[in-house]
Amino acid sequence: MKRIYLLKINQHRETCYIGKMDPRELVKVAVKVEMGEKQDAQRPLNKKRVQDISKYVAEEGILPNTLTIATKDNSFEIKQMEGASNVYYFEFPTEESEFARYQDKIDIMDGQHRLYSFIDDICKLGSDIPYEIGFTIYDKPTLTQRRKIFVSCNEKQEKVSGNLLMWFKIQLDMATAEEKDFYSLVQKLSEEYPLRGHIIMSAEKIKNGVKAKEVMAAMRQAKIHNMRAGSQTLNEEQKVKAICTYLSAWEKFASFKFANSKLKESGPAIKMAGLKFMLLLLPTIWERALNTRSIFDEDFVRSTLNDLATHLGVERERFFVCDEHKYKFRDRTVTDDFAEQCRGILSSIDAGDFNPLG
Repeated sequence: MKRIYLLKINQHRETCYIGKMDPRELVKVAVKVEMGEKQDAQRPLNKKRVQDISKYVAEEGILPNTLTIATKDNSFEIKQMEGASNVYYFEFPTEESEFARYQDKIDIMDGQHRLYSFIDDICKLGSDIPYEIGFTIYDKPTLTQRRKIFVSCNEKQEKVSGNLLMWFKIQLDMATAEEKDFYSLVQKLSEEYPLRGHIIMSAEKIKNGVKAKEVMAAMRQAKIHNMRAGSQTLNEEQKVKAICTYLSAWEKFASFKFANSKLKESGPAIKMAGLKFMLLLLPTIWERALNTRSIFDEDFVRSTLNDLATHLGVERERFFVCDEHKYKFRDRTVTDDFAEQCRGILSSIDAGDFNPLG
């Protein structure tokens, strides 16, 4: 057995201790939880997230946030060190024969995904590599206390938005090559009309603005990066020009402004659902320009959108606000289905009922 040293912390009527140790050892005495299993005061354990953390740690990743754990009984009795007023310790096993006596003796109240990423059959970190993790430990808390602690660790902490995290990844050069490409494209669009002043690049406040990360996701889904002219894929400058031309045509077609229109007047056109819908149609309308050897300008796009509105039987100014279309932008799947329907209509405009086979 060895000693794990602790410092005592008092908060109102609650007492806890902080310490550090090798998580590959700590996980051996943690309560075993099946992946996805419901727990009293914890979210279900997500296997993919655990595996992702394990991979991250093996690639020299660090885990600066402490775990929050608790003893279940007196197996890990916390004692004060003689001659030290605020230093405490508990005895911890070192031999495999000792570990058997301490299985399932530590509850994980916060940080279970981090700790369980060090389970033997998941951990990718070499056993010869020193690695420690900090923890806060409570001594035999009741279920009510554990739930109170869980709320403090989760609901009372402001979550960092995915949009801001993406911005940090770009600034710290942690983004993938694909993320960098999409982010660069979105950043340039945020500086050009008609999306200037409408895209939230980090955490700035923009009324009815759309988040850069969500615009990136919409572009990925629309396969914007596959747009070609002849045998060449469009470069970034050409994509910016094509997207700006295309969205400017939408503004004139449906009588709204991305950055200035009021939500009541423009409906979902200025929200992410509307922008995503437009982006999903872009490659199809681009292909139409290629197939008909037409210049891809605002007039061409507006003419194509007029044809679409005619087929749908809707007035162009009311495309996003008419009763028939309002519900199509309230759910992601419904919006995707509507975009697929419109792509089908756009693909058939020039062909009509013509069958090349006769």
